Amino acid sequence: MPHNPSVERGCAKARMPEQPKYILGSSDSERERLIRQSAAHEPEAVWLLDQIGVQPGWRAVDVGCGPLGILNLLSDRVGPSGAVVGLDNEPRMLEMGRHSVAELGLQNVQLMLGEAASSGLPRSYFDFAHARLVLINVPNPEEVLRETAALVRPGGVVAIQDVDWISWTCEPPHPKWDRLISILTAVRRARGLDVFIGRRVPGMLHKLGLVDVQMKAFAPIWRSGDLHQNLPIVFAGIHKEQIIEDRLCTEDELTDLMHVLSDHLSHRDTFVVYSLLFQTWGFKPVHNEQSAL
Repeated sequence: MPHNPSVERGCAKARMPEQPKYILGSSDSERERLIRQSAAHEPEAVWLLDQIGVQPGWRAVDVGCGPLGILNLLSDRVGPSGAVVGLDNEPRMLEMGRHSVAELGLQNVQLMLGEAASSGLPRSYFDFAHARLVLINVPNPEEVLRETAALVRPGGVVAIQDVDWISWTCEPPHPKWDRLISILTAVRRARGLDVFIGRRVPGMLHKLGLVDVQMKAFAPIWRSGDLHQNLPIVFAGIHKEQIIEDRLCTEDELTDLMHVLSDHLSHRDTFVVYSLLFQTWGFKPVHNEQSAL
């Protein structure tokens, strides 16, 4: 990425107040899952960028980029004359991201440490700001959205991709699935996280004053061997300590849930309807239009 004094000055002012860290951690296995997740959601992300019309020369920021996010797609769209910033609050995730950027040869991408709700990046600087699966993992989604929108120039675009667990189920149904999903929901609720945040995003963008807000929602189908087929079990393993600590179930029950459900999901005819993924985007109004930003 070319030398950019404006961005560097903005980041020099960044303050890093203590914030809840990414609830799923920053292990090597989580990095691998997130890389595979980026690939799995790439067709939908490409469609979104097509609808928005991201142009060569644009300045773009991917908030909560993790080890890749959509940095590769943005890098290609904005080209050598554009610039992409990847923002994340986990140093280890940024370290993983640097490896991804180097491996893919993304010359116009710069990674920065910062909080999604208080990035320290310059206001009204970017043409496009994006966040995927960030709001479901933070207790302050309104603050994150406000900060993300503040980074975009008048006339620029804010795009949010986030899920709503309303559609997350398996077929044939199984009581162990229902039990585990209820436990995972409770774990997140206890930490101020909303697993139904996807449906709320359009209204939140309207409330911020964005205009021409548009949306699309879809629910992928996963089968045995697919990335998200066993995701509840993966989450249960990650959250095991919190589940026991919150007395949502005993360790023996959790082990049984994971074992029985793993067997059910491995059957050839079992499939999972994944969380409903909302893609929502809107435009920051120009100065003669009212805005809460």
